[in-house]
Amino acid sequence: MKKFLLILLFVVLLTPLAISEAGQQEGHYQVTHVVDGDTFDATDGHIIFRVRVVGMDAPEYQQSFWKWATTELRKLIEGKEIVIHPIGKGLDRYNRILGQVLLNGEDISLLMIRRGFAFYYRPRCRDYPEDKRLYEYDPTPCVNAEAEAQASHLVIWSDKFMELPCQFRREHPHH
Repeated sequence: MKKFLLILLFVVLLTPLAISEAGQQEGHYQVTHVVDGDTFDATDGHIIFRVRVVGMDAPEYQQSFWKWATTELRKLIEGKEIVIHPIGKGLDRYNRILGQVLLNGEDISLLMIRRGFAFYYRPRCRDYPEDKRLYEYDPTPCVNAEAEAQASHLVIWSDKFMELPCQFRREHPHH
């Protein structure tokens, strides 16, 4: 049993590394499960791994609109074939694949933000271009998509007191 658990741990920890190092080029994958509004599980047919969509930050669990964001991402990609372009080192601090996700050539983060189900991602919870050096991609399209959704008062922007997910995480560190 210990040997099995050790092998399982080895596969879980090294699979994302192998994918990110071997996959600095685009990869085609099948979405198996949507975890929340910006995270999902995918497979190459052999292994299942977790992916964090770059560029967007969806409402957190128990935050207003988190169910809507999760449902919207599920409708968009669950069970479908997607393309992942790894960003930077390809992994985030939770060992999730970090990448631009495309469905039929469309950027999922832009769709989610433009439709009002997510914010653009803010490192250290600061608006762009502050901390510009922390981005490993050009966030401008996401920033612009958020401005469009906000101007139209779409979904998350219908609540004038809506808190950014990064602020929610700071105030609720154990969620």
